[in-house]
Amino acid sequence: MAEFTKGVENLQEAMDTCKKVNETLASVSVDEAVAAKAAIEASLASMDESSSKFFMKTMMSVPPTKACRTEAAAVAALVEKENWSGLPAAIAKLEKATKTLATKAKMDGTTIT
Repeated sequence: MAEFTKGVENLQEAMDTCKKVNETLASVSVDEAVAAKAAIEASLASMDESSSKFFMKTMMSVPPTKACRTEAAAVAALVEKENWSGLPAAIAKLEKATKTLATKAKMDGTTIT
């Protein structure tokens, strides 16, 4: 049963990382950081919405949630190093991973029998 919770664990880890990054960015006034904070909040909202979907209880959720976790960690590393110039590209990757998760979580065209 542990493998069925891996997607949920990945998503929770990604969300926790994003929340910590947002807390750090709250005190930064650099333009890239301000834009990143807004983008991370949007990604968090999307991940939170996906967390309640049936999709999260399936093995299909592991790859997209792992991507979200990986990209959130990359953003966190840049923020920790205060590498503001690299932040927009990392945020774009996080947004892409989050969008992919949201799309897959809708499970359009999937029939559960």
